[in-house]
Order: sequence, then C-alpha cells, then structure tokens
Amino acid sequence: MLKAVVGLQFGDEGKGKFVDYLSRTSRHIVRFNGGANAGHSVQRGKHRAFFSQLPATMDEKDLYITQGALTSPDILINELNFLKKVGLNSTIHIDPRSHVVLPLHVELNAASEHYKGKNKIGSVGKGIGACFEDKSNRLGLRLADLVDKNVLSSKLEFLWKIRERQIEQVFSGKLSIEFEDVLHTCHQHGLFLEKYFSFTNERINEVLQNGETVLLETSQATFLDNAFGTYPYTVAYQTLVQSCFPLIGIPAREIDSLGVMKAYMIRVGNGPFPTEIHTELADYIREAGNEYGTVSKRPRRCGWLDLNLIKHATKLNGIKELAITNVDVLGGLDSIQACIGYESQAHAICTNRALMQLEHAKPIYKEFAGWEKITGSHYSYNDLPEQLKSYLAYIEDYVGVPIKFISYGPDRDQTIQVF
Repeated sequence: MLKAVVGLQFGDEGKGKFVDYLSRTSRHIVRFNGGANAGHSVQRGKHRAFFSQLPATMDEKDLYITQGALTSPDILINELNFLKKVGLNSTIHIDPRSHVVLPLHVELNAASEHYKGKNKIGSVGKGIGACFEDKSNRLGLRLADLVDKNVLSSKLEFLWKIRERQIEQVFSGKLSIEFEDVLHTCHQHGLFLEKYFSFTNERINEVLQNGETVLLETSQATFLDNAFGTYPYTVAYQTLVQSCFPLIGIPAREIDSLGVMKAYMIRVGNGPFPTEIHTELADYIREAGNEYGTVSKRPRRCGWLDLNLIKHATKLNGIKELAITNVDVLGGLDSIQACIGYESQAHAICTNRALMQLEHAKPIYKEFAGWEKITGSHYSYNDLPEQLKSYLAYIEDYVGVPIKFISYGPDRDQTIQVF
C-alpha cells in the first residue's frame, strides 16, 4: 500500500510533522523528488531535527532516496551523521542513479539569480534548478560516478568547461571554487556513501508486493509544481504526488494521500500571492507561527487561507484526507478571512485560469468569527473552541474532503486525530 504526505499550498505546511507522525505505522519511508531545497522539521518534546535529504522522522525506519531525488552529498552526510549521533539506527537505501548537486550548480544558481535582477525567482540558492538542467541535458553526474575518480574527473571536467563559460560569458560572473578541490571532495563523498547504494526501485517494489505500507514524502508543494503551479515562480520539477511512479520506478497504483495545509497561507520568495496580508497582522502571524524558512531562514510572506487553491490541489493530487496545521497561531484574533473565489476584470474566473495570471486575480473573501487562544493540551475535537470548529467545518464543506488531523503546535503529540 502506498501512503503519501502532500503539501497543498506553497510549501512549509508542516509535511515533516506528518511524515514523522505517520511513520509510527509505516516501516518504509521514501523521498522521491526535489533536493536539499526542501527542508522538513520534526519536533519531539525539547528535541527538534531538520531534514533536507533524508525522509523526516526521528524513528528508526528504512529510509529511501530514489533516483528521482537529487543529492547534495555534503548535506546528506551531515544528516546521516546526525542520525548516528542521536542513536537512530535507521537502514538507509540510496539509489546510485540519483543525480548529484555540485558546488558548480550552486555557483551557477547564484550567478543566474543575480543576472535576472528584479525578475529573479527567489531561489533558496542550493543549485537544484541547475542540477535538473544538467540531468535533462544528459550532462549530469550521478552518485555512482563519484566512486571512480577517473570517471568522475572526465565527466566533471566536461561539465566544468560548459558551466564556467556560461557563468563568465553569459552571467558576467566568476567561479569562486577550484576544480581539483571539488574533484577531491566529491570523490571522498562517493566513497563514504557507496555503502548505502541500493537499486531502490527493486526494493520498494518488493516491499509493496509483500503487502507492506510505503510512506511517500513529497518535496515542496502543489503550487510550486513547474506545470500546475505559479509558473515561472516554481521549482524546476513536478511536485504532484503521482509523479512518484517514474521517479521511483514502480508501476502506477492507488495512493492514499494526506493533504497538509496551514490554517492560513505562507509563501517564501517571489511570486504572486493574492491573499497576502500587507499590514502589521502579517508580522504577528509570522512571529506567532515562527514563519521563517527551514532551509533559507528567510521570513515567510503571510496571508489568509486560499480555499480555491486548497480545493484545486486536492483534485490535482487525488487527496482523500486533510491535515490542518497552526490553528493555534490564529487564536486570539477578532475575525478570520478566507478566499472563496477570484475575480479578474470584475468577472469571476476559475482556478486553472487564475493560476496562469495569479498576480491579476482579486480574491473574494468570506469572514469568520475568531476564536480564543489555544493553550494547554487538547486531546479531542470537542475540546476545541466552537468558532474554530465552525471554520474547520466550512473548509471541509468547501473543499469536499474530510479533515483527519488538526495540529495546534509543532510537537508530534500536539495533534488531534478526528474519528
């Protein structure tokens, strides 16, 4: 059986918490797309961990990185060392066909963003887009290439000449790294990671055939998808959950997908954001919700919940249940708003059309009564304020998908399961 945790907004919805939460009943957890640009955090009591490469859990599990996920070896090795340091003896499976994000890609990423000026995307600067370019152009290096130094040197030299010329002659930049240093470091990384190499498509397929549950951790979120998101302000790849099949290498089948959303909207970097709040209330939400990027550390833009996008995301991903996070952050406000439609040039427009020019979409709001601050521990749905329950009931009715989990804090135990 395949289960999945899917982000329904612009990222940072709290997916990491629910990967960790659902790992209680799943032995096998898979990262199949994205790279170190996607940071997921997990909190257990006073302990907080951040994962950008490994699936986000603090349980001892079988953790997989498939060929569809990009690998930044230095970051991955730090996370493997963290697991060892805290005594988590998870079994690690890394596909040797995973493409490597090189320091060269980070340099190209920075030069490209600088050259774009006011038109820059707002990349977190991890080199992910540049690595995907090389993968699609058949120039990329895979983890298996790092083990043989002669193979690595030949492939890296060819790529280096192309990218160095591009950085200098197209983007008017200059490399700050040396070929021999990168060659040596990458080779050492390859030797370290080789013991974890595994053809993950075969292992995962065997696990599924044995009737076991496999939990998928999606990278980024629905509206950063490079086809169905707010293009060009997206990532370089597809983020919809059904893209998992070619990225893992297994036949298509039904996925039991949990869609994760916040009680409001956030966005990191540039791009259209119709419900963004431009008053001091945005600062209040940012501080109350600790809305700073897990990877970038940048302050997140904050706005009201956009139910158009949530409903659209559930359709795109085939979501069966919802998890809503950060309901505690809005506690204490007099009133809450949510977007329930768009207008463009005074005419109502559908979400598909709005997404093609979201910067011109005017949100239509519905107002809700606020609820009191949530303090202490809540163990059932009935413990919640009535105004919050009304807000949640409207979301369920509008989206047409039931809310299964309600999160009122970062800790795993600050979660209500609705039966």
